Amino acid sequence: RGLMYMMLMMSVVAGMGLMGLRKLRLPAKIGLRLRAPMLITQNLGLVLCLVLIGFTLAQAIPYHQRIPYYHMINEQDYEAFIWIRDNVEESYGKAILDPWKATAFVAITGKHIYTRIHAYPKPSDEEAYEFLRGGCTDTAFLREKGISIVYTRQECDNPGLVEVRENVYLLEE
Repeated sequence: RGLMYMMLMMSVVAGMGLMGLRKLRLPAKIGLRLRAPMLITQNLGLVLCLVLIGFTLAQAIPYHQRIPYYHMINEQDYEAFIWIRDNVEESYGKAILDPWKATAFVAITGKHIYTRIHAYPKPSDEEAYEFLRGGCTDTAFLREKGISIVYTRQECDNPGLVEVRENVYLLEE
């Protein structure tokens, strides 16, 4: 939170600096010597502000577009989620998968999930990771939590799960 307040204060200071720069005028004598148009001499500060803002945006936007802030899944995950949406019956309503991918899973498939990471990991997220790392062997866990779909790139060694597509397993009823 401290970083957020610091950034707010920095933006206020930068705004005050731009306001001071905007009021900058070129003295008339210098303007006459340079033979600069009156429009530029009287609005030098505004021109400098626009140049500074344009330069800042030209530097910042391309850099920040390359940062994968919200890219939690890749093309393979997306295709699997589409396949689940289109091919898995409604009776299979709840899934367990990597909690970081769960938000995208819900948005794409419309199915419920066991857990997802909102802002920070919770105990249920660790349970999901343990289940997936353990080879998906705990059928009692699946039944207790009402989970019928497992999506993982790791091996699932559970005879109660049927692989219906690569990385997609359904719990036999």
